[in-house]
Amino acid sequence: MTARRTLALVGSVLGAQLLLANAAGATGRTQLVDDSGSLPYDAPVTLTWRSVAPRHGVPDNTLIGSTLVRVRLNVAPWLRRSGRIYLVLPVQPPGDLLASWTTQGHLLAGRLRPGGRTLVYSGRLTTPFIEDELQLSVAVDATRLQQLTRLNFHFEIDED
Repeated sequence: MTARRTLALVGSVLGAQLLLANAAGATGRTQLVDDSGSLPYDAPVTLTWRSVAPRHGVPDNTLIGSTLVRVRLNVAPWLRRSGRIYLVLPVQPPGDLLASWTTQGHLLAGRLRPGGRTLVYSGRLTTPFIEDELQLSVAVDATRLQQLTRLNFHFEIDED
């Protein structure tokens, strides 16, 4: 079974909220990894202004927020094989957004913008599941958050 992982950003003048739900797709040698066991700990998360005071007379319209996500990737189909697993954020509104995360060490920390993918694991898969906790942070331009916007994240694997 394939899961979808979605981040929902709700924008307003005073802040926003971040909700985790489901997202994704892939083709060819790149295959989608089932992350249906992944769950957010802290959703919804309130986004706050990065800076309340203008810097050099210019307001900072950036909203930031974070949440803890328990990631559980079902890699059983690739057991005893080697591969590279990526976290993917397809191009989508609100456009200019930065997602970054730290981990407990089973997956790699990283950062990602829409339209990109970042390596989170490389090597031999020796267990049917990879589990980790990601402290996920998001920074987005508040002027782009006029309504509910869904950000679709998913994991892909490239087999070696």
